Amino acid sequence: MKSIKSRMILTNLLVLVGFMILTAVALEQAVEKRMLKAEEDKLLALMYSVLAAVDRDATGLSITVSDARLFENALFDTNSGLYAHLYDKQGEIWRSLSTQDSFPEPTDLAPEELRFDQLDYNNNNWFQLAFSIRWPNVHDKLSLYKLVLWKDASEYKEQFSRFRQTLWLWLLVTIALLMVLIWLVMLWSLKPLRQIGEEVNLIENGHKQRFDANYPAEIKPLTQNLNLLLQREQHQMQRYRHALDDLAHSLKTPLAVLRGLTEKTEWSAEERATLKEQNERMNQIVSYQLQKAATVGGELISKPVDLSKLLAKTAQALNKVYRHKPLQIDLQVEEALQIRMDESDLLEILGNLVDNACKYGKSTVRIRSIKTETAIKLLIEDDGKGLEPVQIERIMKRGTRLDQTQEGQGIGLAVVNEIVTAYEIGLEFSSSQLGGLKVCLLFTNI
Repeated sequence: MKSIKSRMILTNLLVLVGFMILTAVALEQAVEKRMLKAEEDKLLALMYSVLAAVDRDATGLSITVSDARLFENALFDTNSGLYAHLYDKQGEIWRSLSTQDSFPEPTDLAPEELRFDQLDYNNNNWFQLAFSIRWPNVHDKLSLYKLVLWKDASEYKEQFSRFRQTLWLWLLVTIALLMVLIWLVMLWSLKPLRQIGEEVNLIENGHKQRFDANYPAEIKPLTQNLNLLLQREQHQMQRYRHALDDLAHSLKTPLAVLRGLTEKTEWSAEERATLKEQNERMNQIVSYQLQKAATVGGELISKPVDLSKLLAKTAQALNKVYRHKPLQIDLQVEEALQIRMDESDLLEILGNLVDNACKYGKSTVRIRSIKTETAIKLLIEDDGKGLEPVQIERIMKRGTRLDQTQEGQGIGLAVVNEIVTAYEIGLEFSSSQLGGLKVCLLFTNI
């Protein structure tokens, strides 16, 4: 059974039917017990009225029941279905006027025992209340007697049967109504899943680019991750296109140089060196652009990366690169700072930003971290000249370089901007207290 709807219907049906049957059985037994108790109480009250009419017989050695002192009219009506019998050790000594047929005497009744039973006799169902009592004679000698009441249980059976039929009828009606209600609730509950299916079709057909955000809390993480996957794919395709554009743009100059050199028939040593240099430069450009295009991107679906270790590794590498400068990288970063993103993407961000700080800083590069419950703020500062707001806006564009004296293709910060946009990382530039530029990264995917 592959359908969620079918599974839910079957499960709800089994649980509902099982619960309702158990409830009906429990209710039926409780009502039956209460009705039997009511019959027993009626016979007990009748027995007290019969005992109130007990008197000694003419000899004074035994007892009898005075019909004149009985107040229950049913004991005088032969069709009432209510009968009373009094026994001593020799047998029956009194019966009510309503009794036409004889009833069996209970023989297993203990002295002074009161017992209520439901018995079958002469193809009929009866209630029996038997009481064994001791009664004194004229000599104050106690003798054992049995007072037995019989009541026709046909009316009780009929009432209980009607109750049982009504109970199970309403049980079936209730199950049917609840199943209809469950069906409606299920359709309403599964509506978000149907909506996801419809949106998948729209995305496949190119009519939408992402899932809507108005989903229940249980499904929202799924749609968020799917949106992140879609967003990553879109950014990945965009990066591939940008990388190819950058590759083609970057190779124009080396290719022009090579074209000029190939037009000559004889090459000098200097020209051969230039040819070799341009060839190596093209190889570096191709390797860099392909590596940049393969950047993963995305959010929340990557394993956590230790930011502090990557910063230490980056600082160690850049210390070697800029060993010719009197530069000090001051790391003020907490240990074990975990960020959920791809390690190569994070290295791309840190490498570009810290490298720029080292490149344009005079003597000090300071890297600080500030951790809260929901985010990590990373501050990268240098003591260089800094940048104006207009300059910051310009360097975020692909291929724009403010400093033509330094090596590079002018796309480092643009790559950083693409990555932070893909991960929704906050990126701000401002003036540093050291005198140079301050870069603030705000990571929320921790």
